[in-house]
Amino acid sequence: MKEQMHSSSSATRAIYGRKIEAVHCLIIPVYGESLLLPNAAVAEVVAYTDVESIDNVPEWFLGYMNWRDRRVPLISFEAASGGKPAPLQKNSRIAVLNTLNRNQTLSHFGIITQGIPHLHVVQEKHISRDERPADIRNSIADYIQLNEETVLVPDLDSLEERLQQLQIS
Repeated sequence: MKEQMHSSSSATRAIYGRKIEAVHCLIIPVYGESLLLPNAAVAEVVAYTDVESIDNVPEWFLGYMNWRDRRVPLISFEAASGGKPAPLQKNSRIAVLNTLNRNQTLSHFGIITQGIPHLHVVQEKHISRDERPADIRNSIADYIQLNEETVLVPDLDSLEERLQQLQIS
């Protein structure tokens, strides 16, 4: 996504002979920040539901939720990226994300949101790279200036890998 949204001299990329002029994304509010994800990464946004807690796991792993008759891991992005888990609010939702590596045992995971994600069509002319080093926090691929707002591009590969390393059932 980072490459699609921020390219160097070629403003658009050719895919199947067509140029990409914009990327349809969701801006997902998390505690005090916003995540930017392409629509294809988000399977569904659902109301907060009960979570099956698991003992002896990192603070960022909240447990499992039931989604479409599947047992899906749920995480706190805030805690996974080095902060504290955000307090649950009445408007908390869960963004169910598709994993990127077509893993049969981990096809989806959820992230707690703080409000309702909203659609945004991202065009190159509206973005610039925020120069903060992305490695100062876990699970963040990049910081992007979208219009006047800084948004975070989460490192979904890192989150998926961390979930797989837990090896819990």
